[in-house]
Amino acid sequence: MTTKANVLVTARSFGRDAPEPMERLRSEGFRILEWREGTGLGIYELKEKVSEAFAWIVGAHPVGSELLEKGLRLRVIAKHGVGVDNLDLHAATERGIVVVTAPGTNDQAVADLTIGLLLSLVRAIPKADASVKLGRWELFCGFGLAGKKMGIIGLGRIGQNVSRRAKGFDMEILAHDPYLPGEVARNLGVALADLDTLLTKSDIVSLHVPLMQETEGLIGRHEISMMKDGVWVVNTSRGKVVQEKAMYEALISGKVAGYATDVFEQEPPLGNPLLSLPNVVVTPHIGAYTKDALRMMGDRVVDRILRVFRGERPEFIINPEVYPLG
Repeated sequence: MTTKANVLVTARSFGRDAPEPMERLRSEGFRILEWREGTGLGIYELKEKVSEAFAWIVGAHPVGSELLEKGLRLRVIAKHGVGVDNLDLHAATERGIVVVTAPGTNDQAVADLTIGLLLSLVRAIPKADASVKLGRWELFCGFGLAGKKMGIIGLGRIGQNVSRRAKGFDMEILAHDPYLPGEVARNLGVALADLDTLLTKSDIVSLHVPLMQETEGLIGRHEISMMKDGVWVVNTSRGKVVQEKAMYEALISGKVAGYATDVFEQEPPLGNPLLSLPNVVVTPHIGAYTKDALRMMGDRVVDRILRVFRGERPEFIINPEVYPLG
């Protein structure tokens, strides 16, 4: 089949553990250009590939105006995920580049990891695992979840799925989300609260907000000071939602009993002092990294690219102003 166009892939997960979406593109005649984030490849090589691409499948790598100005053939940027905080939407829109996402594909996977991180934290599972493998037989006293109050900040798809799972552990749920209709919370059996109330009453605080101006640094010294002594905090949203220096100080003092996070202010978190603490459990931004989620996410990304290539309007456009009215 004659090659239709070049598709640049920089998302580290697209086509790796769920190869079917990548094969769909190839079967449609597209040529795949690869520059995988986190592999140490140079920016010059990336700029060269951007200049050749019709479509760009992005992950977490920053996509700014300097890169976009090289994309003279670029017509669509497809986020292999949901959050677009790493994309310069203004620059993309100015160049008439459609930006699309794949919502509804990772919410179950991230919710699963959230509960997994919480259990790992309160039951010291990583410590116990390491101890037994070292030939020891130590006891690690943990905390139960039944009867605890969980505060969920951000009750979108992921937050809602976390609330459903938490109810299975007989936890009481408080939620803060200024954009959520009250009927959604009522249908979930979740009590809505303002942020201050949630912080002061919750035994566990779980973060599920997108990174934007209002949420950057949302959890800092002041917010932590309002929390219960010995609170547990889980972050599977974005690293910059939490002020890590403040969290480090709270973990050292014991104000926060433990912090579990899949995300960091800088990724990878080389030299991050949080990694030295025994009451911290971490994972390398793998919330959406299940075969089920990756296959669904990849398929939806490919669907959107194919629609743009055919001159059709795709779903879930972040910058609809690139299309003429009507």
